Amino acid sequence: MERRARLAKHIVLFLDFDGTLVRLRRKPKEVFLGEPVRRVLCKLVRRRRITVCFISGRELGDLRHRARVEGAIYFGLHGWERSNGQPPDLPGTHQLRRAMQRVQQLVRDIPGIRVEDKGICFGVHYRAARRQAAEKARAIVKEVLTRLGPGFGLMAGKKIWEIYPKGMGNKGKAAKDLLHQIPGRKLVIYAGDDTTDETAFRLLRNGVTIRVGKFRETKANFYVHGPAEILMLLKKLEETLT
Repeated sequence: MERRARLAKHIVLFLDFDGTLVRLRRKPKEVFLGEPVRRVLCKLVRRRRITVCFISGRELGDLRHRARVEGAIYFGLHGWERSNGQPPDLPGTHQLRRAMQRVQQLVRDIPGIRVEDKGICFGVHYRAARRQAAEKARAIVKEVLTRLGPGFGLMAGKKIWEIYPKGMGNKGKAAKDLLHQIPGRKLVIYAGDDTTDETAFRLLRNGVTIRVGKFRETKANFYVHGPAEILMLLKKLEETLT
């Protein structure tokens, strides 16, 4: 990667947040970007040769609050919310909210299950649930999704199921959209730890795609163990561009 980065006229760096730049935690509200990572990313965004984009399942405002890297581009809700553009309206919003309320009602007595309202979509977290409770919640999610019909999909992430309107797109589409806005030849680097990042890995086959953490099957070209190795990679990239 060093040689390609040194020769590239422009680099576009896509970074997932949870599990990639920071360790996963049971309480997502406790997670903030560590100062060592933030320092090196602040150095990178000041370089003309590189565009830095955070891309996450978190809502846009929450992502910006927890990363706090001025000059970066932020994509929230898997790329639907974008700091460099206004997302379009999606049909089915009222239908989805009714579905979320139904799920909230059905899982309220299942220990370890938490429903997160993300506006245009919603997530059902089961990180704190035992296996039997998680299976019960999964059945509820599938039943509600079936009732919603073909205009909605299920996105399975790490210990979360998200029900979303299919018009929302995904991380791969969002990454491609940004690349179309940047003229000329460029080196694309994308690092992510979740199944939701696989859409980007499939579309960015000519780039440097990095799977973070253990996973049996991936379309990424490279693999690292965790956020500590991503920090090392970012430092090496910054040194290469100096």
